[in-house]
Amino acid sequence: MNKKEHILTVATKLFAKRTYDTVGIRDIARKADVNSAMVSYYFGSKSGLLREIFSRFTDLFMSEARRCMNISDTPETLIENFVPRILANARTNRDLYLVGLRELNHDSEELQDLRDELIASAQANYEDNIDRLKIKRPRLDGTPGLGFTVIIGAVFSDYLLGGGSCIDDEERVEEYSNAIIEILQKGLPGYWQ
Repeated sequence: MNKKEHILTVATKLFAKRTYDTVGIRDIARKADVNSAMVSYYFGSKSGLLREIFSRFTDLFMSEARRCMNISDTPETLIENFVPRILANARTNRDLYLVGLRELNHDSEELQDLRDELIASAQANYEDNIDRLKIKRPRLDGTPGLGFTVIIGAVFSDYLLGGGSCIDDEERVEEYSNAIIEILQKGLPGYWQ
């Protein structure tokens, strides 16, 4: 691993463990065992480092989302493919996803363009497949990103709000995944019946 990747890995771990706002350049440099100037050299600033982390998160997430769209032939199979694969991706890339998901729901101006790009990319992917999958258009037209945010919030609610209490337990992850799939397919009333 080169110095740039090492710094990025250390920063991602620190941001995931503490939060972006509580970690300074010196903290990152000390933990990465480099000079603070090295962090600035590679990333320009702490926000440049966060932008790189968020970009990697969005690339990884959208790559998996596109893969799920391509292997699905109905809205039901899309949900059945998407939920477990995205959760598995998050388990494999835990720190990256935790930072990315936190920042997705954060109002920081330095990432607004990247958040907008992610939502636009997700919407374009959805639009490209809407006819093939025979998906009904949501009633959320005119509210870009709301459907995306609701789905991501549902899939990652335990991860974001519960501290990932089931993320390491295979059996609980499967139960959690199945519950989210059922809620997304049938709605909450259908899940409770």
